[in-house]
Amino acid sequence: MNILGYFTGLFYYAAVPLSLCVNLAPEVATFAGNQVAEFISKGKDHISSSEFDLLSFLSPLMKLGWCQLIGGAIFLGGWLHQRRCHAILGPLRKSPSQAKEYIIPHGDWFEIVSSPHYLAEIVLYMGLLIASGGTDVTIWLLFGFVVGNLTVAAGETHRWYLRKFENYPANRSAIFPYVY
Repeated sequence: MNILGYFTGLFYYAAVPLSLCVNLAPEVATFAGNQVAEFISKGKDHISSSEFDLLSFLSPLMKLGWCQLIGGAIFLGGWLHQRRCHAILGPLRKSPSQAKEYIIPHGDWFEIVSSPHYLAEIVLYMGLLIASGGTDVTIWLLFGFVVGNLTVAAGETHRWYLRKFENYPANRSAIFPYVY
């Protein structure tokens, strides 16, 4: 990873939560204000901290629309698949003494693309985009940045694999199966 990529990632993961929170700040402030007002009006002794009503806990989930449910399922699938890809990559180096030794990853999506963990992250962000209903410009900008950034990184990784290994599978794409 070069220094520009490092600082891009650092800035991105610091800025994204802030950009997403801007839209929710009024709702959070209202909720917190209502909680404080309830505490003041009822008093500490009348609010049980151990109360748990399963129905009131699940009722917001019952209000989710199809976009949120489908987007959530896609997000979860992308997240689980990214974990699977990292589980394949992780054990390729058994010890720190193998720091200079590289191995071609095999299994799962690694058979068709060089960077399936990047593809899974794009799927994850696609789930967020679908869950948002596709109307939030911020989510579209985040999705566009992730697709662009990871496509460039996957292309660099793919070219590195091709230079490093003479026996690298010729049928693998960089990130999008059979396309790039």
